[in-house]
Amino acid sequence: MGFLLPTFDDATEQRFDVWRASRLNDALSAPVAIGALAMFSFLLWDWLLDPTQFYACIAIRTVGTLAMLWCAWTYRSRRLSPRALQAVGMLAVTSGTVTIAATQYVLKDGFLYGPAGLALFPTVSAVVVTRARQAPLVNLPGFILVLVLLWVQGIEGFTRFNVTMFVGTGIFASFILALALEHTARYGFQLELKLEEQAHIDPLTGIANRRRLEDRAREEVERARRFNRPLSLMIMDLDHFKGVNDRHGHPFGDKVLRTLAKVGHANLRQTDLFARVGGEEFVVLMPETTPDTAAQIAERLRSQLSDTPVTEEGVTTTVTLSIGISVYGPEAQTVEALMAQADRALYAAKAQGRDRVVISRGGLG
Repeated sequence: MGFLLPTFDDATEQRFDVWRASRLNDALSAPVAIGALAMFSFLLWDWLLDPTQFYACIAIRTVGTLAMLWCAWTYRSRRLSPRALQAVGMLAVTSGTVTIAATQYVLKDGFLYGPAGLALFPTVSAVVVTRARQAPLVNLPGFILVLVLLWVQGIEGFTRFNVTMFVGTGIFASFILALALEHTARYGFQLELKLEEQAHIDPLTGIANRRRLEDRAREEVERARRFNRPLSLMIMDLDHFKGVNDRHGHPFGDKVLRTLAKVGHANLRQTDLFARVGGEEFVVLMPETTPDTAAQIAERLRSQLSDTPVTEEGVTTTVTLSIGISVYGPEAQTVEALMAQADRALYAAKAQGRDRVVISRGGLG
């Protein structure tokens, strides 16, 4: 259904299912409970059509109502996975459809006078599924049981056709409605993804911000610890950046920061996370990277930036970088320790004359 709905990659599709299921989980308890009680109230219709079967109808509707109320309680009391949500939705819809079909089965001319009721639950089943394609599936058990009851009662001709068409129309309507609901949900999810991305992006440079770095760094530190994999981190700082701002103004300083971000994108790998964490301070998180490789990348960055002139309104200058590198190991087993060691290495690079790369060695620059 990609031609009808906006689609995502496989991992994001799974996130969408969980996202949609959580919202349905919160929203469905009251509607399902109200539907159950409304279905029970149709006892008046049973009485008017065939008083002799009133008590049988009470028993049938009581069982169906209790099943639906259990579904409502499950929605309210548990946090269901997308698959479990579909199963509970199928039970709720089947309970409603089968209850109506069973009462019509025991009532005199029930299928003749009440086929419209059999379209009710198939139609509203659109609200209990996370995907439109699930709507026909959740209605399948009820539809099969309706056909069985028609066959057992020996109903043929127009009445069988009429009942079948009412149920089929309800299922088709549920698919169309579910498609519209999923379409709306997907655009809402897209908006949340954009807002989430914006919350992790530095607006000036367009690279990751401190929040994104901290989240990813904790994941990578845990992975390095669990699988004994190399992990490096570099902190870089623009040399004499305050002087650049003072001499040429903050708009020019912003151009310098964006230039560094552009140089970083051109020289870093897709697996590296490049983040701005302060005014002129940037951090690169480098999974699967040894100290020597990190140093090579840092040198390439430093050299590339010093060879890239920054021009704005007739003013041209070049800037340099000081870089400190830390490596995950016995003395740096947390994000905080990695940052502290890289920071000490950065200060060592500044003390040694700036425009250089220093690797932390056992906590010393």
